[in-house]
Amino acid sequence: MKALRINGPEQIAVDEAAAEPRIEHGGDAIVEVSRTAICGADLFPYHGLTPGFEAGTIPGHEWVGVVREVGPDVLGVAVGQRVVNTSMISDGTCEHCRAGRPMQCESRALFGYSGVYERLEGGQAQLVRAPLADRSLWPIPDGVDDDDAVFVADMLPTGLSAVRRAGVGIGDTVVILGCGTVGLMATMVAVPIARRVIAVDGIEARRDAAAALGAEPVTPEEAAEAVAAATGGLGADAVIEAAGAKPALDAAFSLVRGRGTICVVGAHFEPDYPLEAGRMFEAELTLRFAMGDPLNDRETLLGMIADERLRPSQLISHRLPLERGPEAYDLFDRREATKVVLTNGVS
Repeated sequence: MKALRINGPEQIAVDEAAAEPRIEHGGDAIVEVSRTAICGADLFPYHGLTPGFEAGTIPGHEWVGVVREVGPDVLGVAVGQRVVNTSMISDGTCEHCRAGRPMQCESRALFGYSGVYERLEGGQAQLVRAPLADRSLWPIPDGVDDDDAVFVADMLPTGLSAVRRAGVGIGDTVVILGCGTVGLMATMVAVPIARRVIAVDGIEARRDAAAALGAEPVTPEEAAEAVAAATGGLGADAVIEAAGAKPALDAAFSLVRGRGTICVVGAHFEPDYPLEAGRMFEAELTLRFAMGDPLNDRETLLGMIADERLRPSQLISHRLPLERGPEAYDLFDRREATKVVLTNGVS
């Protein structure tokens, strides 16, 4: 089969003769991939920034496809069904899972990653093995297109989680820092709830995408003035930091009002960050971090897509065949693409 492999920093190639995955445990399923997306998290191993990442790992934690084979213990999905994955697998038995926190599972693993988690080959390939298939896969309802469903693997649940953990309420003024895919997913979820959503990004195409979703787009240089004008100088009720960059997190503390909430959903790996404890105490700020929870939210989100209340596929900027994966990574890395989906031609 064909598969992408990350062989070293900025070294990604198409393996034309990759070994096909096989059933290794009774709960496994083999899925023929129809769509697989490139995520900002894929850029960490691409740039050699993931500790212990093993050269040759197949990336990709966002994918949809058709079930081709199931192990004897699989009950929830069947051969021939279209399915979407959860970006991270969980065992369902540890204390975190039993308490409804699957993303904190003691034996979690992320599709397409190695090093920081046990190696688990991803979906940027023609075929992928899905361990614990009854948890890691979910049937896609009729009428939901693969291009929309692929967002349910990670990006859309992450945007929803950011809005929830930021405590966004009716009538709030919300600032979203960073309009990559996660920031745009948060914008999509927040706009119908909040009174005003101010979307901040330095790239015009991303600001345009946020504006199309109903947000007020501004540059980072314009953000402070826009928030002050919108709130009479009070500050935003909630700030979602979706850039994963220290300057954005710095800005979040200056843009939020007293007793406001900052939710950090952009990935951060700094060993330290200088919190201004005095500012946080005096203003009674709440600081939260969030990851998506596709396992708990996928059914709801797929239902909202089926009801045409959400259409995440409108944010796809590039569709390329799997064979052009290296080109797709280059486009995405240079921020010339908002969201890239690789196709395999499976219906």
